[in-house]
Amino acid sequence: MIVEQLGTTNNVLDRQKFDQHSVWLGRAFDNDVILSDEHVDGSHAKLFFDEEGRLWLQDLGSVNGVRRPRHKAHIERTEVRSGEVFLIGRSRIRVFAGSHPVAPAVKIRTSEVFLLWLGKPQVTVMLAVIFLAVKILGTWLLTIGDFRWSQVIERNLGEVMTFVALAVGVYFLSVLFRRGGNFLAHLSLLIMVFLLSSLFESALAIAVFSSGDDAYPLLDWLDSALGYLTLLVYLWSILYLAFHISLMRRTLISVVIVAVMIGVNNLPDDSMRRFITQQSFPLKQLWLPPALLIGEPVPAEAFMEDADALFGALDENRLEALAEREIDEVESASRSEEPGAEAEAPSGDEAPGPEAAESDDALDAENSE
Repeated sequence: MIVEQLGTTNNVLDRQKFDQHSVWLGRAFDNDVILSDEHVDGSHAKLFFDEEGRLWLQDLGSVNGVRRPRHKAHIERTEVRSGEVFLIGRSRIRVFAGSHPVAPAVKIRTSEVFLLWLGKPQVTVMLAVIFLAVKILGTWLLTIGDFRWSQVIERNLGEVMTFVALAVGVYFLSVLFRRGGNFLAHLSLLIMVFLLSSLFESALAIAVFSSGDDAYPLLDWLDSALGYLTLLVYLWSILYLAFHISLMRRTLISVVIVAVMIGVNNLPDDSMRRFITQQSFPLKQLWLPPALLIGEPVPAEAFMEDADALFGALDENRLEALAEREIDEVESASRSEEPGAEAEAPSGDEAPGPEAAESDDALDAENSE
């Protein structure tokens, strides 16, 4: 028989194989399977084969008993099916028969080899040097005036602290779930993701700097798409590096998380969106050196013509709105003169109140405007 000790997420902490009639489980050191759990008795339970070759689990009168997960009833003695999980105190064990089938081997994928390659120290150092060089070059290109080294720290310190803290957090979670993650691989992955993200942002900033208003919708969509794609790749990679989740599961989890993010960021209620994102339309423009301008700038005469056209369109819309309001006033006045409305109107003997006089004055002023 094979006895596995499991963690809280059913991850395997220890696996032992026995070729004997009975196996003793408990906290005492003379047991075959030693469970370091204060809720386990010195001699808690035993596994044994009967004369017919069936495997049984028996409680030895323990304080906290033996039970199956999600069941409250304690087990005195039960036949064990291969692969079944039991709670011994608060410890989980899983028992297999020696003939239990195993899943077929999974072929090593190129993406997984690449993710494991990121865990090499020389790779982490190389990516860190490239990231630093790109940040220095980007700061130098985006600086109008004298370049100062302090600008590199001011612009990038928060980003560096973010991905280091994120790498530490993910590594801590992987250790907490006993998955044995590689910290250098996490750090290298984050450096690479932030590096690619910075390159995309720089290219987008140059595109916005060199484009007109007509290109803003496309650039805004491209900005969102690249952000979601980066998030998808990062989640997909971390789920393998930190938690060793299979290809199908990590792909499904990553797609679901990104889909939820897309749904939240596109809520129709603006009062809720303002708590989620501060991105506004059009895209934020940066003051860039003229050398980064792609194509010829718009001449001043053409810009003034476009501005005058905007004011002309504004006047046309205003006149249309005034005409629609006059039509609505005429229709409301005609409805008030209908025979059915006379019964609700005040009698002629009653003088109009001050509120009616104020509304008439306001209407006259509005018509004169």
